[in-house]
Amino acid sequence: MRGERLMVRMMGMPEHQYALGVIGSGHIAGIIVRRLIDSGYLAGDRILMTESRNLEAHPLPVRTTRDAGEVLHTARIVMLSVTPQKFAEVAASLRPLASADPIYLSVMAGVETRRIAEALGAGDVRVVRAMPNLPFSLGRGVTGLCRGERATADDVEEVRHLFNAGGVSVVLDDENLMDAVTAVAGSGPAYFYYFVEMMMEGGVAAGLKPEDAQVLAAHACVGAGAMLLERDASPKELREAVTSPGGTTQAAMDTLAESKVAIHVRDAVLAAFERGRQLGRMAGQP
Repeated sequence: MRGERLMVRMMGMPEHQYALGVIGSGHIAGIIVRRLIDSGYLAGDRILMTESRNLEAHPLPVRTTRDAGEVLHTARIVMLSVTPQKFAEVAASLRPLASADPIYLSVMAGVETRRIAEALGAGDVRVVRAMPNLPFSLGRGVTGLCRGERATADDVEEVRHLFNAGGVSVVLDDENLMDAVTAVAGSGPAYFYYFVEMMMEGGVAAGLKPEDAQVLAAHACVGAGAMLLERDASPKELREAVTSPGGTTQAAMDTLAESKVAIHVRDAVLAAFERGRQLGRMAGQP
């Protein structure tokens, strides 16, 4: 497909039998693969995935295998999409098969690139870590990226190019910030959905039909997000522009302030951040 041909031309790299291999049945891997195919970035026959119950329940037009070794030996990029709690067990089975040939792309929350490279055993394993979010499926996602010690700048650029098929990406120099990316962007859509739910409840309490409240709340939030991306202004500046002294929005802002919503949201993000760090520590336990 055009995305793959561009990658090959840009990087001057040899073509492999598969452009992407996937080990694991993580939900986010299915979203990534579906987007790459639907966007025309990759053809399904250039993607190899290990068989899983999740793939049986949600079929994808890709090649499948029961042999993880086949994925490692035939794919240019090998995506690791297992839960952090199961990583040590999976890595132990992959270790005898691992080589320095593919780029190992991790979408596991909290698991450091150093730990992945050590678990796979090959001293020159190249690892790139990614944290995409759910809107990737619509081409409106945002992905945080960082590279491991052995990964090259070209490796990161290749992975960045792939993730840009589903939105935008941010490359971080400090891997310690990846848990913050997870807390803000990876988990962020859930915060948004929760806030829309609460706005809907308020609308219904004020007399709106639930379906009308959802349309109004969702479009208000999506429109606000679009303005934030397209206008050269901070969230605070845009909020103040909407808030007239003594008006309806001011009444809402006063209530949010009295309820300490800002503090609770900050604490929620930090709770997600700390959980990411905990999952990373659990990944090293067999």
